[in-house]
Amino acid sequence: MELSNLTLLSGETFDESVLGAVALRQSGNAPIPSALLHDFDMVVLMLHEEEKERIVSHTIAGEKRTQSVHIGISALERAVMAGDNNDLLTSLMAGEVIWDPKGILKDMRREIVQFEGPIKERILFMEFARFLHMYVKSKRYLEADCIMDAYNCTLMALYHWARIEVSEGGRFPDPAIWDQVKSMNTSVYKLYEELTVSTETLEQRVELVLLACEFSVMSKMADCCVMLLNILHGRKEPWSIKELLLHSGLGHLEAELPLVLRKLVSRSLIREITSWASTGLQDGHCIRYTL
Repeated sequence: MELSNLTLLSGETFDESVLGAVALRQSGNAPIPSALLHDFDMVVLMLHEEEKERIVSHTIAGEKRTQSVHIGISALERAVMAGDNNDLLTSLMAGEVIWDPKGILKDMRREIVQFEGPIKERILFMEFARFLHMYVKSKRYLEADCIMDAYNCTLMALYHWARIEVSEGGRFPDPAIWDQVKSMNTSVYKLYEELTVSTETLEQRVELVLLACEFSVMSKMADCCVMLLNILHGRKEPWSIKELLLHSGLGHLEAELPLVLRKLVSRSLIREITSWASTGLQDGHCIRYTL
C-alpha cells in the first residue's frame, strides 16, 4: 500500500518523513487481539525519527474509524523491549507494513523473530531486574503481614520469571505469556498453578513460591545480568549509580537497578569502590561499581 492510499483510508495526512507505518485491522489474523482496536476498524502505527512518546489521533472516513499512534523509533524500541505495552508489539508484528522505505520495520521484525545477541541479553536483564524487584517487594509485604499485596507482587514476580524462561529458550516473550510458558512445561508454570489454585492458605502459597523465587534469583543472576556486566566492563573507571541510570539501556530501571547492583555485589560478581565525596547536600563516601 502506498502512503498516499493510507491518507484516503484514515482521513489523516502523512508525509514521507515518516520512517514507517503498520496497519492492523479488525479483520486481520493477529494471534493476540489488540486493545488499540477496541471500537476501531483499524490501528495505524506511525514511526518517527525524532524522540517522541505516544501521540494518538482518531479519524473517520465514511464509516471506517481509525486510531493512529505516532511514536518515535526509540520509544517504540523501549516499549517492545520492556514488554510493558503488548498492544504496540501486536501492532508491530501482526499488522500490515504499508510504508517502510528504509526497511526499518522489516529489520525490527527480523530481530525480534531471530531473538539473539543484544536483544536477547537486554530482555533477559530487564526481566531479571523486574523479577528481583517484585520478589523483594513481596517479601517485605509478607513480613508486614500484608498478605494480599505480597500475593500480587509474587504473581508479578512469576510473570517476569516466565518471560525469562521463554527468553532463555530462544524465543521472544509473547503478550500472552502464560499460554506460551504452558506449552514449554517449565517449573514456573507449575508454581503459577500452585499460587493461584492450590488449596493451601494464601500465606502458605506465597511463602512456598517465594522460596522457589529465591533459588531462581541466585541461579539465574550471572546469566541474566550479562548486559550490565558488559556495560561495567566497557570502561576502566568504575560507574556511579547516576552514570548507570544515564545509560540508554538502563535509564528506565530506576527502581530495579539498585537492587540488582546490591545483589551482584553480595554474590561477588561485581565490586563496589568507595571514594570521599562532598556535595552541597551531604558529606560521605560515594559508591561506584566495577568488575
